[in-house]
This record gives sequence, C-alpha cells and structure tokens, in this order.
Amino acid sequence: MYEQLLSRIQQCSTIGVTSHFRPDGDAIGSTLGLGLALQSLGKKVYMWNEDGVPARYSFLEGAEQILPLPEEVPADLEMLICVDTGDWKRLGDRSQLLFAEFPLIVNIDHHGTNTRYGHMQVIEPETAACAFVLFNMLKSWGVNFTKPMAEALYVGINTDTGSFQYGSTTPEVMHAAGELLAAGVDVADVNRRVYQEIPYTALLMQREVLNHMVVECGGALSHYSMPAGRKAELGVGLEDTKDLVDVVRVLQGVRVAVIFEDLDDGRIRVSLRSKDPAVSVAAIASQFGGGGHAMASGIRMRGELADCRERVLNAIRKELQA
Repeated sequence: MYEQLLSRIQQCSTIGVTSHFRPDGDAIGSTLGLGLALQSLGKKVYMWNEDGVPARYSFLEGAEQILPLPEEVPADLEMLICVDTGDWKRLGDRSQLLFAEFPLIVNIDHHGTNTRYGHMQVIEPETAACAFVLFNMLKSWGVNFTKPMAEALYVGINTDTGSFQYGSTTPEVMHAAGELLAAGVDVADVNRRVYQEIPYTALLMQREVLNHMVVECGGALSHYSMPAGRKAELGVGLEDTKDLVDVVRVLQGVRVAVIFEDLDDGRIRVSLRSKDPAVSVAAIASQFGGGGHAMASGIRMRGELADCRERVLNAIRKELQA
C-alpha cells in the first residue's frame, strides 16, 4: 500500500494534511512530519488543524505551518491526507463540512476502531503511533529524515507510547526512535518541552482532579467528572484539561481510569484508560459510539453529565466484575 500511495502522490502537485480536533502529540507530529516530507518531495503542502497547535508542541520547527482551517477548499488542492484520525467525525465539525465532497481523501492511521473512511487507506491497527506508521512508510519511499522531520515523528511516537512506557513499545519502535535520534533529535530538549514545562493553570486542574476523584470497585476504577462551567470558575483553558486521565490512571491498584468532561454544549467528552490487558476500553467505548485503542479510547456523548457518567461506569463495572 505504501507504493500505491506514493504513486498517487507523485501524480499530485498540491496536498493537504490534517488530523483530529484537540490534537495530541501524535496528531501534530504526524501532520508536521508528513507535511515536511511531502515538501521534500517537491510538493506544495497545506497543513491544517481545526483546533490549532497546542502550546507544548509549538517548539517544533515548522509547526507554524499548521494553520486554522481555510474558509474554502483551496482551488489547487488535489489530495487530502488525514492522519491519526480513526473516524471522519474526529476531524471536527468544520472539517467534515469543508471536505465532505472532496474527491481524494487518504486515511493513514493506527487505531483498531478505524472506520475506514476515505478513498485510500493505510491502516496498521494497534501499532504504537501514527507517526510510527509514517516513519516506516517514508523510509520505504527513500525519504531522508531532516532534523525537523525527525523531531516531529519522534514527538508523535514518544507521546503515544507514554514516553515508551506502554505495551505498544516494541523493539521495532525503539529502533525507529534510535534512527530518529541519529537524524538529530535532541531527546533532553524534547522531553523538557513536552513533559517538564507544565503551565500553572494545568497544575491547578490536576489539583482539582486529585481533590474530587472517585475510587470504587475495590480500587480498580478511578474517575473524575468536570461539570459545565467548572473550567471558567478555575480560570483554566481547554489545553489545561489535556491528559487529565493520567492523573487518575497512575493510582496504585487502578485497572480502569475515566475522565468525564461537560463541554458546555450538550456534549460530554469521556477519556478512558485501561491498565489491564483483560479490559479493553475500546470495546467499552464502542458501546457508546466511541473508539480508539484497547488501552486508551474516547467517547463523545450527548446528554446530561450524570446520566452519561452512570451509563459508562455501569459498562465498566460490568467488565471489571466479569
């Protein structure tokens, strides 16, 4: 499939690359890494994200090229590549409308629950990161990794493996990381910027979670719920709520961790993590229209916070008691 995609790319002059809303390190790293690689192949490249680049990833060279969505699809755009996006809906409301009729959409992803949207797909389920898929693909194309390209892909792989802590960290993943380091990645600098420069408001949010988290099922289930308006009361922003599920996940004895967040627009965002291979949060998420990985998944639900929370928690309790 790598060669088929390269053949189609060679027929295009202008290509767009985008990823899911509320982008994480893999979304940004994959967008930027692929975008820079396509530029090295002589292509004109548009890079977009509906929510922009989170501050913690803005240090990446070339990140300023990832722009907000345009008002209209550029007349010269010939191919749109969606990376790290398991479902068309995850691109965001505006993106779905903007590109609804676009004739050539490529879906490159690593989520086991990918819905296989688009006209071409390169999907490698349950691999470490979309950036790892791209590393292998670009390497097969003979792309020479520049330092900016390597840093972007490294950030994608590093963040989606929990800094190489998760079970998806295979020998092949570590070998890829080593090759990216050899291309110029400054590991100490990347880790400092991504993990060791947390805004004060994000720490306030973590304190809020620790003060109000709930632990049940004999310590196997931990969760926190953020009601509507709470972010405004605390003076925190959208980016400060990123990765909060890790705060409740690391508690000793926890098998499943969940964050429920009222988005103030009638929707509830649910982030799920499993530490037990016997409990797939992807299977739980799929019951409510969500998806992701066995150990990390998400849901967007419509309804009241309390009702959505109980429905999801009941499904988790059932799995934990099985």
